Amino acid sequence: MRKIIISFCILFAALSLQAQSVNGIRIDGGNTPILVYLGGNQISLPTTTCFIANLNPGHYTVEVYATRFTRAGERVWKGEKLYKDLVYFDGRGVKEIWVDGRDNIRPERPGRPDQGEHRPGYGYNRVMNDQLFQTFYKEMKNEPFKDDRMKLLNAALAGSDFTSAQCLQLTKLYTFDDDRMEIMKIMYPRIVDKEAFFTVINTLTFSSSKEKMKDFMIGYGKR
Repeated sequence: MRKIIISFCILFAALSLQAQSVNGIRIDGGNTPILVYLGGNQISLPTTTCFIANLNPGHYTVEVYATRFTRAGERVWKGEKLYKDLVYFDGRGVKEIWVDGRDNIRPERPGRPDQGEHRPGYGYNRVMNDQLFQTFYKEMKNEPFKDDRMKLLNAALAGSDFTSAQCLQLTKLYTFDDDRMEIMKIMYPRIVDKEAFFTVINTLTFSSSKEKMKDFMIGYGKR
């Protein structure tokens, strides 16, 4: 993982963000004290809000655990895992993650196949409907530059989930496997019917590309 140039935690992040223009990922625990890990490394002491600044564009594994505030000399307590996800950061602006305690995680994410069910407020009720998706697809298709397409896609992912069929349509906007795989990896955490994602993988040209995507899915499922 690339080195994080600056990482810091603040209790009053809103004031800080108004005072300076920075890019990064902000994790808000609400009233719950939290510990934050990035790529398996602890990057905060007990806090309610953590801001990780100056990250390079890419995927980052973010984990958040419940904790309690400690006195000087006390050992930091690491409690229940409240959140874990592979988060994509495009290097611009501030990506928000809200973690409000047990069984109340925002932004809403689709349940994973091994969870057996979708939590209330998660999954299919957040899938972009067909009419809106067709409009979104046309916007993506008409966007001539890849970076602008990715920005448009990430904006959509911030508020909507997608189906495997919708992801397949978007990957067909690209010719080369590397470009298609980039779309797949960004969208996979927001796919509600992961059991059907093999239909998307099968559109890849090379067997090596298909194996890489299968490895990515296996790694995601183990988190």
